[in-house]
Amino acid sequence: MPNDSESRIMWVNELLSYWLQAPWAIALVMATCVHMTIYFAGAGLGSYFTSNLWPRLHLGQTIDTHPPRPKQVMGEIRNGIVACLVFGVISLSYRALCTGLWPASWPMGLLQITAFVVFNNVYSYATHRMLHSRQLIRIHRVHHHSVRVTPWSGYSVHPVEAVIIGATLPLFMLVVPLGIGTAFLLHALGMLFTTCIHCNYDLMPNCPDGNWIKRLVDDPGYHRLHHTRGNVNYGFTSRAMDRLFRTIG
Repeated sequence: MPNDSESRIMWVNELLSYWLQAPWAIALVMATCVHMTIYFAGAGLGSYFTSNLWPRLHLGQTIDTHPPRPKQVMGEIRNGIVACLVFGVISLSYRALCTGLWPASWPMGLLQITAFVVFNNVYSYATHRMLHSRQLIRIHRVHHHSVRVTPWSGYSVHPVEAVIIGATLPLFMLVVPLGIGTAFLLHALGMLFTTCIHCNYDLMPNCPDGNWIKRLVDDPGYHRLHHTRGNVNYGFTSRAMDRLFRTIG
């Protein structure tokens, strides 16, 4: 008889298998609900931690102490809902591109994740620079309306930008096929990380910017500088591309 952990894994696998075979309308509703859940849970918890829990525990500090603009958060949530709908539609492409549910082995899974991290760093940097071009800045300006960022700012984007973001995994899967479970897991982690770097909160305020952790990984203070200055710190998960192209602020 399977234990609780095995039962949960079986339940997830059955759900993923059903999604792969479900009519497209049902699959779309399911995928959109998943994206909405991740968005609202991540940003909601981020707001609670940064506005209530961590300050009460004297953990870290708020980066920009100015309050958001009136009705800013409501506008961000509206844009985030539209982005989740776009992500739901694009995720239907996973059904044609995926290979099974999960990788055949742990080494294969680690190799796929490593390859995706590298691809995502290059793709997100290149598309971010492209969105700052004269031709496309009008689209990206929707996101930059949030100068004082909040956990809800991460997916406050124009629908066209949502398409560019949502296309990350399908484009990668054209080259490196993934199991459907791996694809959804990577996308969920990406959404949560995006929320984190927009949370306007520094958990390590006494850690110098030259520390190896902050030199390696994008953090809220690093990304906030992009929102205030606009022409620096384009990187997503890592500072590697900013270092390569000398766009660190």
